[in-house]
Order: sequence, then C-alpha cells, then structure tokens
Amino acid sequence: MRKLKGVTLVEMLIVMVLIGIVTAISLPKLANTTDDLAVRSARQEVGSYLSQARALAIQNGRMGRFIRSGNTIRIALDNASGQTIVLASQDLGVGNGVTLVASPSDTVAFDPRGVLTSDASASSPKVLISRNGIADSVCVVGRGKVSISQCQLAQ
Repeated sequence: MRKLKGVTLVEMLIVMVLIGIVTAISLPKLANTTDDLAVRSARQEVGSYLSQARALAIQNGRMGRFIRSGNTIRIALDNASGQTIVLASQDLGVGNGVTLVASPSDTVAFDPRGVLTSDASASSPKVLISRNGIADSVCVVGRGKVSISQCQLAQ
C-alpha cells in the first residue's frame, strides 16, 4: 500500500477558519493604528510649516505667515512691495485624511524677529488635527515657539 502525502480538505478548512479569526481580531486595531499614525504625521507637518514660517520671517526680515484654509496649510512671506507670496502648500485632508481646525484664527503671523504679531499673541494659536476620533494639536506658545509636545487639547 502506497502512503499518500498532502493535506485533507478538513485540515485546509481549519486553517482557513483560523486565518479568518485572526484577521477579524486584528483589523480594528490596525485601523486605529493607521488613524493614529496619520494624525501624528499631520501634526509633524503642521509643526514643520509653523516653524518654517517663523524661520523665513527671521531670515528675510519680513512678515512670515502660516495659513490654514480648510485642510490645506500654506507658508507665505511678505515681499518688498507688501504682497504676500505663498512659498509652500500641502493638503493634509488628501494626503493624510485628517481634518484641521485652527483657533483663534486661520493665520499665524510672525514679525521679522520671529515673534507672534500682537493680535496672535493675545491667545496662544493652536491647530487641532483629527481623524476618526483620534485628535492631537500643535500650539505656538510664548512669543513664537512652536510646540507639538506641550500643547493641551483642552486649551
């Protein structure tokens, strides 16, 4: 009698059921992790754009601005004739699937010394980033320091 090698249909079904159970358990956690990573990535981008707006203001001796319009962020710099020129733009709604909300204003302006303008320094500018219930924020604290770690969501 010859010995047959291989697997039976029952063994294959058991393996398929186990794979299905493991997948069903892990998918919700994977989705939450994806949302968390998207929010963190967007937070880094917002912080970077705010820091770049401040650095450009200092380097060029002109007003630098961070502008939020919907889920798009921009860096703008005033030129010699007083016009505002957009230097960089990124849509975080498309790239990361996040929603942005800025308070108290959609524009954060830095003077040529890198200090928040008087209208923005009255209350600490903040950008709230959220996606599917996961939220984080970026603040400009003090006279112009960008903070992605010390910003309180309840502020």
